[in-house]
Amino acid sequence: MIIAVLKETADYERRVALTPPAAQKLTADGTKIKMEKGAGKAAGFADKEYENAGVEIAEDAAAALKGASLLFKIRAPSAEETKRLPDGLTVIADFRTFVPDWELIKNRRFSLFALERIPRISRAQDMDILSSQDNLAGYKAAIEAVNMLNRAVPMMTTAAGSVMPAKILVVGIGVAGLQAIATAKRLGAVVFAHDIRPETREQAESLGARFVEPERLNETIAEADVVITAAGSPPRAPILFKQREIGLLKAGSVLIDVSGNVEGPGSPETFTTENGAVVTVDRQMASLLPDTASRLFANNLCNFFRLLGSGPAAGQTPDFADDVINRTCICWQGEKRE
Repeated sequence: MIIAVLKETADYERRVALTPPAAQKLTADGTKIKMEKGAGKAAGFADKEYENAGVEIAEDAAAALKGASLLFKIRAPSAEETKRLPDGLTVIADFRTFVPDWELIKNRRFSLFALERIPRISRAQDMDILSSQDNLAGYKAAIEAVNMLNRAVPMMTTAAGSVMPAKILVVGIGVAGLQAIATAKRLGAVVFAHDIRPETREQAESLGARFVEPERLNETIAEADVVITAAGSPPRAPILFKQREIGLLKAGSVLIDVSGNVEGPGSPETFTTENGAVVTVDRQMASLLPDTASRLFANNLCNFFRLLGSGPAAGQTPDFADDVINRTCICWQGEKRE
């Protein structure tokens, strides 16, 4: 069996599906890996590091795919990439942005495993890409927002006068939101948090945030120096900020959207509102930390691969009695699975 790893082609994607330490563990077990030249460069990993880990560096994507039965990727292959894949290939990736040509997939007998569908159960925690990547997205969103802000964040008492702490509102108390809350608190902000799920209140308050009830949300938006929206996961995240809500932002404030909760703009995109607030929509926030994000993603992927085993890449039917494998397999040998 040969595993292929390709350079990511999506705009603004800097992560790589396999890191040298993760590759070392696979090759130590006798697994052969072929990697496209420069695939890890944007994440900070040189080809030499992969070679030292036992990986064969291929000149281009076609050479990396030659003879491969399994493909590791961050993002699912694009339409153009899919056309160039060898027949019968098994692909393990994040398929949230995938636009499938099911006729082509059926004719070419591809098997597809979608890591974003990993169930959030205890035995699958080490395979959960949503948790690992959303955690980084929440952290980076808080750091980016503070960097864009035109004022200091913590309370300061100086001879020249006192500085009041910045107010940061986090909308959506999931993995990304909780990390954004924790990071904002460490930076010295007064943090507010909102979610439609009452059970999240205790989680937010345990990190030092003040929970905002729905009737006070608009008032809190208008007073906030920073708003971070992290409700749900793209591309199915709810639209929470339309023109009305964006219009509530005060001059000089910053809104960072990591989940797709702002209506309209693509990603990444930054614009300034009529009243002087800066809005940044970036659903690839984890890619801004490509070293750490790649390491965690690769660990998740390799843990899933160990569960899956090498059989499916050789055409053997996976163990669909296993809930993790059953949930993640969206297509088996060209046949779409619900």
